[in-house]
Amino acid sequence: MRRLAYLFPAFPVLHQTFTLGEVLGLKRRGYDLRLVSLKPRSKGQQQPEALRLVNETAYCPRILAPAMLAATLRAFTSQPFKALGLVGYVFTTWKEVPGRVAGEDGGGSTMGIQERADAFLKSNDLLYLLRSFAMLPYAFYLAELFEREGIEHVHAHWATYPTTVAMLVRRWRGIPYSFTAHAYDIHMVARLLPEKIRSAEFVVTCARVNAKYLATMVARGESDKIHVNYHGADLERFSVARKEEHEGLRVMTCGSLEEYKGIHYLLDAIAILAQRGISVSCDVVGGGPQRAFLEKRAAELGISARVTFHGYIDHDRLSGLYGAADIFALPSIVLGRYGKQDVIPNVLAEAMATGLPVIGSDISGVPELIDDGVDGILVEQRDSEGLADAIARLHGDAGLAARIGLAARKKVEDIWDRNKNLVELGAIINSYIRSGESSR
Repeated sequence: MRRLAYLFPAFPVLHQTFTLGEVLGLKRRGYDLRLVSLKPRSKGQQQPEALRLVNETAYCPRILAPAMLAATLRAFTSQPFKALGLVGYVFTTWKEVPGRVAGEDGGGSTMGIQERADAFLKSNDLLYLLRSFAMLPYAFYLAELFEREGIEHVHAHWATYPTTVAMLVRRWRGIPYSFTAHAYDIHMVARLLPEKIRSAEFVVTCARVNAKYLATMVARGESDKIHVNYHGADLERFSVARKEEHEGLRVMTCGSLEEYKGIHYLLDAIAILAQRGISVSCDVVGGGPQRAFLEKRAAELGISARVTFHGYIDHDRLSGLYGAADIFALPSIVLGRYGKQDVIPNVLAEAMATGLPVIGSDISGVPELIDDGVDGILVEQRDSEGLADAIARLHGDAGLAARIGLAARKKVEDIWDRNKNLVELGAIINSYIRSGESSR
């Protein structure tokens, strides 16, 4: 198999288990992947299986590091007009303004300063242009690396800056590229996306709703290169869990503690259920900028004793919590002002794989995973009463909860099995990247 560079903004990332699973799965299938991270190595917590990949990953120097400046100087001294042309290319490409999918905010924001700053930085068009210009040194540096190592194709994960770098490397040195689009990277800033799609060999995205949106940005013939490939979960790791005996109702959620995950609405629903006399508790897994706010909100609602914040945990502990829960709920919302949203949260599929009845919001790509009333329950976003009603419905009807749990497992076996989906991804890669040998 031809050698591919797999380019990330950062790798590995603790909560991005889908990218980790993809890399490990492709490597097991014989793909020769050169892992590259634009950001320096993280010193934070990692999943155990990610640790061995750290030493296999090339971490780019910081933008003002001598190696980066030297590569940029070589580019401008060897081919000054072509290098300057890349500056114009970025600007011309940025001026093309595609539409953006966004919903209404529907209420006051709970974001703190850190979240607001992050959302603004990721969604502001002018800042996106300036940061895109800053990708030029990375393109010069990585073009030299790829040529030295015989890289024949670059695949970028996330449609923002990694794909910008891949697009510039192609323009600079002719190395073809492709990219995978996920969620915030296409819904918060759509600039540059039309040209990225046109100049890529192919595009992969994790939901039909994303593919439909991306297809509106280019001509019909160009949209044929856009392929849907669901992330997938490890169905052996997230097998049907044997439920622990416990009193009362245990609800679980998991995700980055940010406003768009809607966990504050779940806390409201837990308080409503408690007021109705239901003995309910809630496990919240994950970390993020809203943890202090959520802990304070739980206290204000009088449910602190019912809610446990676990922070980030590894897969083994996570599987144990799935086994202890009765219901999994993730009431995601769309931040209309910024476009930030879940598309299909992986944790919903993981919970479904364990046989848990799940509740999700009827936004974006979630209905592609959950058929309401069949293999899960869909509720309107930002509706705490509706969420409480859905939880109470499952709690009060053991037969319904069991049927939904069984159907949920069947659904993920059909569409969210990582092994099956990696075979499909391999077929997509192989159809565009010619090779003298086939992958397994």
